[in-house]
Amino acid sequence: MNAESTNTIQRMDTKFASPTRSSQYTLQQNHLNLNKITYLNDVFCSLSYIFCILDQNRQIVFSNDILLKKLGIESAHQVLGKRFGEAINCRYSSVEEAGCGTSEHCRYCGATNTILKSQETGRKVTGECRIRVMLNGIESFLDVEATATPFVHDSVNFTIFSIIDISERKRKAIIEKIFYHDVMNVAGGLRGFFDIFNLLDEEDRKKYIQMGASLSQQIIEEISAQRQLTQAENRELEIHYRHIESLTFIQQIADDLQFLDVAKGKNIVVDKDSLNVSFESDPVLLRRVLNYMVKNALEASTEGQIVTLAVKKSDHKLKFTVHNPKFISRDIEMQVFMRTFSTKGPQRGLGTYSMKILGEQSLGGTVDFTTSEAEGTTFYIIL
Repeated sequence: MNAESTNTIQRMDTKFASPTRSSQYTLQQNHLNLNKITYLNDVFCSLSYIFCILDQNRQIVFSNDILLKKLGIESAHQVLGKRFGEAINCRYSSVEEAGCGTSEHCRYCGATNTILKSQETGRKVTGECRIRVMLNGIESFLDVEATATPFVHDSVNFTIFSIIDISERKRKAIIEKIFYHDVMNVAGGLRGFFDIFNLLDEEDRKKYIQMGASLSQQIIEEISAQRQLTQAENRELEIHYRHIESLTFIQQIADDLQFLDVAKGKNIVVDKDSLNVSFESDPVLLRRVLNYMVKNALEASTEGQIVTLAVKKSDHKLKFTVHNPKFISRDIEMQVFMRTFSTKGPQRGLGTYSMKILGEQSLGGTVDFTTSEAEGTTFYIIL
């Protein structure tokens, strides 16, 4: 064999990690050499989590049964030479010609960064990672803990790479945050409301009744939102189509959300050029999606700023938009719809993810956003 066939041969452009790939000959030789290690297959195939061995170019040269079963394939040769994101069908692994690790999105991938840091330092590295994958034609979101460990065999450097699914652990932490903190805060406010209600005169009572109703509705909304999201993820959410008047619909949302604490000092308005058309959709789920968009816009806005709702036509479809004047930086833009990603701290991050799941998987629409320093940020759903 000549030098080119036994070493790395493919070089392409990249926006992050090295795009270089190993030759087929090198991959086969590494695979055969690793399989000669006594008990390697028996030991690592007994593990209950996904495990594989990568070469210096982050390509798979050995994998256990769990990875193969997860992907629904029968032979390890079907993943030989693939990078991890390519093997599990990460939606960003094919953005660039050079594959997994080379797109702009990969800069923020916990798995890729864990591997690179381990290769750079020569030490074991563990980190969390959010992955968007396509499984059986359906987009799914995974929260995993990735571990990369250096490994040398026959004078060749490898990386032992494993992932553990921590999606349920992350979900439990978020649910606890919502119920132990957010809902309890609202419930505490409601209790305080009743404590002083009898001390008010008749005129003030009328004002406080509206406030009390709003607090009660917030509690119901939080509980209902979590139930609907869980049902949507499990493909158990029932869709109930109803007749909707677009302008009346978004005006009601604007009126209701104006009472939120996060809306204090800010204005929610409906674009005067919005269309008033009749259409069919599930009003509860569509309202949920738009509620998330408005709340997200309010949280990004400062006092005195305006959040604008609108409905327009887009290629014979309806486009509902929520605009705020703030710009989303590039590093955040790359991660917006990932489950559990949030700029508001740990145990948050289901708002934009819920927009995506409910708006696309349940309502069959398209959910996305645009952002620029000049125009601000607009989230939208096209139905």
